[in-house]
Amino acid sequence: MTVEAIGELTHAVADRRNELVTLTRELVQAPSVVGAEEAAQTIMEDRLTALGFAVTRVRLADHVDPDDNTAGYPPLPAADRSCVVGTFPGSGHAPAVHLSGHIDVVPVEDAERWSADPFSGRVSDGRVWGRGAGDMKGGLAAYLIAAAAYLDVFGSPPGDLVFSSVLEEECGGNGMKAVLAAGYHGDATLIGEPSGLRLQHAGVGVVWARVTVRGAGSHPAFADGPSPSASLLTVLTALGDLEQHLSDHAGDRFFHEHLARPYRLTVGQLGGGVWPSSEPTTVAARVRLGFGRDLTPAQAQRRIAQTVLAACPEATVEFEGFRAPAYCHDLDHDLGRALTRAHREVTGDVPARRVLGGTTDARSVPGACVCYGPVAGNIHSIDEWVDITSMVQTAQVVALTLRQLQHGEA
Repeated sequence: MTVEAIGELTHAVADRRNELVTLTRELVQAPSVVGAEEAAQTIMEDRLTALGFAVTRVRLADHVDPDDNTAGYPPLPAADRSCVVGTFPGSGHAPAVHLSGHIDVVPVEDAERWSADPFSGRVSDGRVWGRGAGDMKGGLAAYLIAAAAYLDVFGSPPGDLVFSSVLEEECGGNGMKAVLAAGYHGDATLIGEPSGLRLQHAGVGVVWARVTVRGAGSHPAFADGPSPSASLLTVLTALGDLEQHLSDHAGDRFFHEHLARPYRLTVGQLGGGVWPSSEPTTVAARVRLGFGRDLTPAQAQRRIAQTVLAACPEATVEFEGFRAPAYCHDLDHDLGRALTRAHREVTGDVPARRVLGGTTDARSVPGACVCYGPVAGNIHSIDEWVDITSMVQTAQVVALTLRQLQHGEA
């Protein structure tokens, strides 16, 4: 890659800084929790169309395989919910590159504790704030600006360029699976997750479960037998012990080399009962558990079910959301090398590698795939944010990576 090409691309991105911030704000201001993604998807569709991409919609209902035992359990009927895919056909025979990100965001809890409206997209302290700013609308916007800068400088790419804005990354991953099943993929895939400008290439397996304990309900003065609430607490303690057991006895030690607590149990939701002085008839918890490459999602589910029923035979277990296998992508390929060189050109440093104690859509992608995106904070939490300078750097690195892959310089 020549000095001139590097300068042209990095300046083309820098000149679009305000556009990048504006786009990120617009996306944050279009709340896109599961089932309400259409307003944000329309923004992505319009932007891709304006850049000259041929845009299509990939409906989940048409492409999610019910027999795929690593697909997510659909949180809602697929109906007309769809991913946005833009294609820019190549003029030659260079590798196809797929740029991707998810448009869905997690719900807001305790909005009154935020510094501002969670969907305000406010700008302060060099950051864009709001639900989804970091995870991952800032990354999506940066990738779109990278594509715009590349097309501005070089025109039509030698190889096909695919851009996807997918659904359901936060609850199962069926959006990316649908896009791939529909035939939209690349020889190299970049996903704009908030990796902190690191090469994120691996993640633990994840499954979700709902545990329910039922009782007869009663006045506490006349209660007979264990409380469903107490039984559920016993179950949750046992699941915590299962996490520790999986960690202590894992045949796959890869994640322990990078993470202090790789298979974290999360009790994300607890509910039940209607009155302090009434034993509840039903209590339930929704939990998430991680695991390594030595287990399949089905095996992890069996371990959960066995643990729950051993602790409380009256409990029921239902699986929902994720059944995601653990994964690790190699970085010894043209994409990894191109990203490393591009990152060094932009930042002056060799990029660090990152192993995630969670999962991403990268697990579903065959072939070369890396998550690379901006610095972000308070992910899934109060006052989520994304750093603007790192969004610009992300766009510059991705644009330079496109140049190398598309022009045989990787």
